[in-house]
Amino acid sequence: MLSFIVRFTMGFCFLNFFVFSIFAQDSVKFADKTKKGDSELNGLITGDSIKGLLIKIQKEPIPKLIPSVDIINVNYSSTAIGSIELKIALGKEVRANLSTTKESDRLKLYEESIKDISELLPKVKSDLRLSKYLNFRIAKIKADLAKIKPEALPDAIKSLNNVRIDNPDSWMTLSSFKIEAELQEIKGNFDAALKLYQGIGKLPNVPKDIKTDSDFLVLKLLLRTNRMAEAEAKLKDVEALISEGDPRRVQVLLVKTQANLLNDKLNTIEVDLNKVIGLSDEIFTRGKAFNLLGEFYLKKNKEAEAFWAFLIVDTLYNQDSDEHAKSLYYLSILFDKVKNDPIRARQFKDKLLDPVYLKSEYQKKVSAD
Repeated sequence: MLSFIVRFTMGFCFLNFFVFSIFAQDSVKFADKTKKGDSELNGLITGDSIKGLLIKIQKEPIPKLIPSVDIINVNYSSTAIGSIELKIALGKEVRANLSTTKESDRLKLYEESIKDISELLPKVKSDLRLSKYLNFRIAKIKADLAKIKPEALPDAIKSLNNVRIDNPDSWMTLSSFKIEAELQEIKGNFDAALKLYQGIGKLPNVPKDIKTDSDFLVLKLLLRTNRMAEAEAKLKDVEALISEGDPRRVQVLLVKTQANLLNDKLNTIEVDLNKVIGLSDEIFTRGKAFNLLGEFYLKKNKEAEAFWAFLIVDTLYNQDSDEHAKSLYYLSILFDKVKNDPIRARQFKDKLLDPVYLKSEYQKKVSAD
């Protein structure tokens, strides 16, 4: 009887291991250019470099490369820790980033998530790839925390810098560069941000798409900081790098139009922005295009047309808080001037004072008004 129990137990354990080996898979979520949306692949991650992740899918002979610029999220399977324990620790970050989560709750969830994931690190020490990934996730959460808690900026920047040092040739390297540059912008250290964006293009064996991405990020920063002469020179470089069929051509046209608007070169603005809107179904691109269209109409003294452009951003393309803040600011003026509705104008002004727009220049403008 005892020998039967031992054999049964060993058999059950083997079965559990066999089931785990079949179903415990890595997964990569990424922006799928072929589908103009997000996709997810399950399999075994067999390679990691600045170019991206190689994932071997069952029954397919050759691993598929997911470029670094397209990676949204990665799940690493591990025998060092249970998947449920890992999901619980990472789940708080997911909950924190939901649009419905209050800022006070988001702050608490970020702090708890950093603590929970940090406590997992000793348990996964033997699994190097998961250990490195969890350190990256901690740095990423610290960055999100720093966006609502500025005193946390130095620690977040230090953590991201450590990730880059520990992963000189990884998909996480690219993300760390971008996130750290964004934090430097929040600090107002635009020169440091510029060096980080430029640093992406100088990485060893960097592929063309990442070099192009680096130049594009540099271009957008130069525009945001009104360094127009440098921006126009960089724009020529970027245009030459991006092929005709590349979806980033639309982004280049958008940036070029923004530069023309800032320089009061208005002849083709309306045509170009309508072309961007027609070619792109990406919400952030369309939102920015409608806002620029609104600003163009204001320069042409077409306040009614400007009103409708900004209203489209408020109602349909409000996912980007900066662009939404811009539309709210102009609507707080135009509801009174165009619609003779000072009450609605006041409502939009009050809406712009919400803490979510705290870092926006338009909240500062409306407060000054």
